[in-house]
Amino acid sequence: ERGIVLNRLKSDDEVANLWNSMSKSVKLTKVELLDKVIEDVNKFYNGRWRVKIGKYMKHYVFESWQFLTFLAAIMLLMLMTLQAFCSVYSCARVFHIQSSSQ
Repeated sequence: ERGIVLNRLKSDDEVANLWNSMSKSVKLTKVELLDKVIEDVNKFYNGRWRVKIGKYMKHYVFESWQFLTFLAAIMLLMLMTLQAFCSVYSCARVFHIQSSSQ
C-alpha cells in the first residue's frame, strides 16, 4: 500500500521466507576475524541448554497445536463417555467402591 515492498509472489509467507533467507546468504562483514567471532558466539549461544529447549518447544510443541488440539478433543470425548457411563451404571457399584456417606 505504501510502496515499500511490492509483493508479486503467491503469499506473504513466501515473501517472508525469501527475505529471511537473503540475510543468511549474505556475509555481514568483510572482516574474516569478525565473522569468525560472530560464528563462535552463535555456536555458544545455540549450544546452551535453555536455547535448545526453547527451540525444541517452539518446533515440536507450539507448531504442533493442531495435533495437541486433536488429542485434547479425543480426551474430552473419552471423559464425556466415562461420565455418561457412570451416570447410567453407577460407577461406585461397577468399580466396587464404597461411598463414605453412609
